[in-house]
Amino acid sequence: MVLPIIVLFNPEKELLKRLLISLKDQVKDICIVDNSPISVKNSIDDILNIIPNKVEYFELNENKGIATAQNIGIKYAEDNNYDHVLLLDQDSSLPDNMVKGLLTAETELLKKNIKVATVGPAFIDEKTNESVNAIRAKLFYVKRIPVDINSIEPVGSDYIIASGSLIRISILKEIGCMDDDLFIDWVDIEWGERANHLYGYKSFIIPTVIMRHSIGDETSKALGRNINLHSDFRNYFIVRNAVYLMRSKSMSFNSKLLYLIKVPQYIVYYSLMSKRKMYSLGLLTKAVYDGIVSNMGKGHFK
Repeated sequence: MVLPIIVLFNPEKELLKRLLISLKDQVKDICIVDNSPISVKNSIDDILNIIPNKVEYFELNENKGIATAQNIGIKYAEDNNYDHVLLLDQDSSLPDNMVKGLLTAETELLKKNIKVATVGPAFIDEKTNESVNAIRAKLFYVKRIPVDINSIEPVGSDYIIASGSLIRISILKEIGCMDDDLFIDWVDIEWGERANHLYGYKSFIIPTVIMRHSIGDETSKALGRNINLHSDFRNYFIVRNAVYLMRSKSMSFNSKLLYLIKVPQYIVYYSLMSKRKMYSLGLLTKAVYDGIVSNMGKGHFK
């Protein structure tokens, strides 16, 4: 049985309603972990009452980070004998039969004796209407593999986006849960790399299952590519966690080398694109320091 885990942080009510309605006929039970500083349960009770599913609702009453929130849901799934978890963001929307499609794809891969960490849908970014590539870290560069949504062949990737990823509980017991220290950002990347680099399990994008998802707050064009822009708050964690992961045994050598190249680029680009450029520069410099000394969790924002 599959348990969807939805992590909330001050959700937009209509988007959450869209997600729950898209999910209600595909699973029996739903787990919601509310990371909002003030629980939003009372404000969304009317939505929860229109779906037939059993909903297990965890109110954290503070932002404990995406990793901890996901782990709370995973622990609940383990304790209650679910076979899989399906990680979801609050602004995602599932296509019809997505859960069935992912389960079928996973089964076919396992029949071929492939060590599967996770399977997830092909993503279409709602802001750009572009499909998200599979990623493979090479020496000094990232190989971006286009996902052909007209194909039926799963596409291997070093990691996949957390939202929409289907993971067996047995794999989580072997590999471990999400890294709480990361708080937000790089959580799915670290887990996918850990599964691949340390345990030999592969992540796959399933092109026959297509999911629309909003990535980043805004986008900007740079060097011919759309770059996802985030808040200064998020950029701190992107930089800090990249520095921290350079020393992590979870990551491949190729990935660590790429982070070494990318971090200075992040600092310059994010600072230039910020509305508070000097504040951003100072914050990202602090992020580098915090990553080096392992000031993790909320780090600067404790």
